[in-house]
Amino acid sequence: MHDIGDADDEAVGGLVPLYILVNGRTSPRNTALDLATQVIAMPNESMRLEPEYADILRLCHRRWMSVAEIGAYLHRPLTITKVMVDVLLEQGLLVIGSPAQRTVADRKLLETVLAGLERL
Repeated sequence: MHDIGDADDEAVGGLVPLYILVNGRTSPRNTALDLATQVIAMPNESMRLEPEYADILRLCHRRWMSVAEIGAYLHRPLTITKVMVDVLLEQGLLVIGSPAQRTVADRKLLETVLAGLERL
């Protein structure tokens, strides 16, 4: 049976390793990085990473994911998640993009083609 003091120690202890993982950084260096930013992992099997960073790369392998989604899946504070994503971006292991914008461009192309076909 745990008393309240034990539960508080466990909660605080769980955050200390995350703080160390980001070297005490409290915000990302990339000022364009926000919670809606979409990232995807770049193939790189030769780099050895801390498990918390490897978890992010596994989530983003072959699919776009927002910083907010990464934090939610990993049950991490969003501030720490942003900094960890920023670290992986700096190392070239993640890239920023926007699949939604690409979809819109593809849709515009299809609408143009459809309009051309309707004129025939």
